[in-house]
Order: sequence, then C-alpha cells, then structure tokens
Amino acid sequence: MRYLPYAVGGFMLLPFAIWLAFWSLFPGPKHGLDVPLVSAMLATSMPLVLWFFVANLGFLANSIGGGDQYDRPDFRPVRGLVALLPWAALALGVLSQPFLFLQGEVNALMPLPLLTGAAIFFAIRRGEQARTADRALCKPQSQPQDAPAEEAPARPSALARLGGFCLKLVYAVPLVGWLIEDAVKGRESAKLFLALNVFILAAAAVAVFGYPALIVMALALVPIVFAGIFWTTWA
Repeated sequence: MRYLPYAVGGFMLLPFAIWLAFWSLFPGPKHGLDVPLVSAMLATSMPLVLWFFVANLGFLANSIGGGDQYDRPDFRPVRGLVALLPWAALALGVLSQPFLFLQGEVNALMPLPLLTGAAIFFAIRRGEQARTADRALCKPQSQPQDAPAEEAPARPSALARLGGFCLKLVYAVPLVGWLIEDAVKGRESAKLFLALNVFILAAAAVAVFGYPALIVMALALVPIVFAGIFWTTWA
C-alpha cells in the first residue's frame, strides 16, 4: 500500500510523457520553446517541480506505510532521486551557459539559468534539511512538573521586520498596492477579485503582445517563487 502514491503519481505523469514523445518526434515549430533562454530556464526549473511532486508523494507514502510522514521517502529509488535533484538543477544551470553561447544568446540575461540552478540547488537542500525540524516540532514533548513562568513574547526577528517593511512598501503603491492590501486584510471575496483581476490583465497582455508577455510574466515570477521557498523553509 505504501507504494500506491508513487503508482498514482506515475499514472498522472503519463499524459505529459505521451505529449513529450509526440512533441519530440514530430517536426514543426515549437512555440515558446524556440527561444533558447526560455528553453534553458524551463530545463533548469524542472528539478524543482519534480522535487515538489516527489516530496508530496513521499509524504503520502510514509503516512500510508505507518512511518513518519515528515521523514525522507522509504522507497529507495525515490530517495535516490531526491538526493540527485539539487545536483541536477546545478548541472543544468552550468550546461545552459555553453548552450546559450552556441545559440548566440550572449547578453545580460545569459547567467540567469545558472543563477536559477544554483538557487534551486540550495532551496532543495534547505527543504530537505527542514524535514528534521518538522519532525522535532511534531513530536509530543513531555511537560515538566515545575513549568517555568510564561515568558514574554519574543521580539520579531530582523527577517520578519524586513518582511513587514517590504509589505508596507507594496501597500503604498497606488491602486495595485491597495488591491493587494485589501486581499490580505479584507474579506475572503477580495482575494477572489484580486485573482480575477490578475487573470484578466494577464490574458489582455497575452492577447495584445503575444508570447513575449507570457514569457516576461513567467520570468518575473521566478524571484517571487524562490523568495517564497526560502521563506517557508527557513528554520
């Protein structure tokens, strides 16, 4: 039963495997991926996507097998794959440089896949190290008989203060900042309206400017995603 999540996950990836096979075998224009920088960024980011996918499957598999859900996967091939993923991201980032050079993409954005691969390398390793902290937090701790008096709340860390300052700067942006603040502090419907507005703006940008708008939006999300990864995995 503990291998069932991996079987289901493999079945879910089957349509993507079939699409990739047809996409690779049949000639024709590869819209979007005909830009070398986009191809390099996509290849470098795949280990991160695969790590999230495998980590969630391992969480379920450990739970079904009666083990610690926060521990590393019990299935040895999956454990080995997780260990290789950060190095794969770093290797793809390094290999992207000669690839872009041979494609004539020598510009200021050329190091971006290399920096992305290095960031994914440290993010995955940090996320794996956070498993130990998660196990320690979830283990029940015995309460001492002579419990000390309740301490005063700790002062926010420098990182928390910096995050609060950045949020205030975002909220101060006219219109956009007001919408974000309303979504964070307002009613639940405000989040839905913000998501709807973002989707409409993104669709309008793609309709007017085409694929370049979609590519720019994807690249702009890279630092946001990595910031979220480092924030959530910070011990």
